Amino acid sequence: MTQQDKHFHMSDDYEYHSSSQKRTGRFVIQQTVEMATSQFKNPQKLKVLDIACGPGNLTIEFFHALQQSFPDTKIDMAGLDYSEHNVKRLIESSGKTVQGIVGSFYKFPPEIKNEDIIFSNHGLHWQPPYKMSDIMYMYLGYEERAQFELQALQNFKITMRNIHEAMNDGGIAVLQFGQERQIEKLWDLVHEIFNHSPFKEFKSKVNFPVYHPSVENIYSSLKEAGFAEENINLKTFAEDLEEDTALDVTNFFRGFTEPGIRQFFTQNNVDVFYKKIEYELNNTNINEFRKGLLRSTLIKLKK
Repeated sequence: MTQQDKHFHMSDDYEYHSSSQKRTGRFVIQQTVEMATSQFKNPQKLKVLDIACGPGNLTIEFFHALQQSFPDTKIDMAGLDYSEHNVKRLIESSGKTVQGIVGSFYKFPPEIKNEDIIFSNHGLHWQPPYKMSDIMYMYLGYEERAQFELQALQNFKITMRNIHEAMNDGGIAVLQFGQERQIEKLWDLVHEIFNHSPFKEFKSKVNFPVYHPSVENIYSSLKEAGFAEENINLKTFAEDLEEDTALDVTNFFRGFTEPGIRQFFTQNNVDVFYKKIEYELNNTNINEFRKGLLRSTLIKLKK
């Protein structure tokens, strides 16, 4: 695998077409606040980090939720994202009440340290960009897939170690990311479209390097990072996709794939591609298609 141009960022209007991820994110916020109120008793200050914050809409909701639960506590919150554009949006949207940090969770900037609370929603499954022979690692041949998964697991371990090192003793982390077979039926539909003209020629150029580690690999990575077994709480769960029409599901998918697609497609082919997805979804039982499509891993950690 060789590095490729970054194209796994979200489009500017993604937050308007991501009801499912917002629903999950608000659940994760609730879980984090409940854990925080149990762990911290009337602290003067809480240092909080949102990893892979995107444009920051949920970061700001999380900030306000903590303010309500800790009215006498100074909430020192920051959002980390590799996209300078997203970080600027977070700072502006929060009225500069939330800090923004440009950087990667594979190598934390030096200001990320002594964190009391670390939070992440739908971000940690993204890998650094790599060139592969197909759009997703699940469609690769045995050897290429094994190579990708080995490298991806090492990256995941680096991230868990970074999180552990950045936490204060007594700190907590609540992390949510995709589970194995995340939106699998949707990827299968898109993969089939890439098998036909005029998109076939781009099949080895457009790829989305996500990685969904197994439960066993998550546990071993967390222990290797330094988390004690009794301080690890992990569960997996499936949810129906919130989007309930062919157009809404297409827009949901378009929100996190279009920036990459645009690097290789003409504008006409971009439009044709997403129209083709919508067409195929319109010929599908959309209610059955949505069932259990979102598969998530939720981890609660203490240090």
